[in-house]
Amino acid sequence: MPSRVSGELQRVADGILGRIVAGTYPSGLRLPSEVELGREFSCGRSTVREALRHLSDLGVVKSRRGSGAMVLDFRREGTPALLPFYVLAGRFDKPLPVLALELFRLRAILASEAVRLAACYGDSAQIAESRRLLALAPSLEQDRTAHAWNDLEIFRALVFSSGIWPAVWLANVFWAPMRELHAQLAPSIGIVPPDYQTQMGMLLDRIEARDEAGAVRHLDEWLERVDRGLLAGFERVVGQDAGKPGGLEEDG
Repeated sequence: MPSRVSGELQRVADGILGRIVAGTYPSGLRLPSEVELGREFSCGRSTVREALRHLSDLGVVKSRRGSGAMVLDFRREGTPALLPFYVLAGRFDKPLPVLALELFRLRAILASEAVRLAACYGDSAQIAESRRLLALAPSLEQDRTAHAWNDLEIFRALVFSSGIWPAVWLANVFWAPMRELHAQLAPSIGIVPPDYQTQMGMLLDRIEARDEAGAVRHLDEWLERVDRGLLAGFERVVGQDAGKPGGLEEDG
């Protein structure tokens, strides 16, 4: 998994990545030199070099000593870390309703797998962390971002409870970009269902009873209902952002 970056390095990496996803730096383009990028982003050459190394880890650039960095096709080479940039850029190869539907389906698949793993391999002591996080949810209802983050942590804890470490590692790959995406979208489209506490409590009860089929079915039925409202909000917010300056336009 790519290393986490922050501060000045994050600013430069995000600036270059935004241009790549937006099409300003298209696939196959040789990026400006480190000196030129440093001048443009008002930073040192070493910061640019580290930013490019981070973007190489994400699968969007390839650096070669003596020949600079070339932009790769992020659609083919990218990682889940690109998700927040891609969604908010607004340049999609499929109609927005299709993208929104498939993103929510992917989210449901990941959540269902977390539930299945916990029901198969977890125990009450390990699942206690998910119950502890669920107990915090009512105090977070006025902060939709914090509530969404807490929900992510509940499902991450369920994966951890299984002790299937490759699954935990894969969950970790998706956790950071999903957290960032929630930070960007939850204030506008996030909802806290009035029966959230009840439904999640029932889900954990089924997991602890090792009712794998019942737990997955319960989650699937509940998410199908909740996602109707989220889908409408997603299409509205992302569709608006796509038309703003800096968003992506379709290729001519």
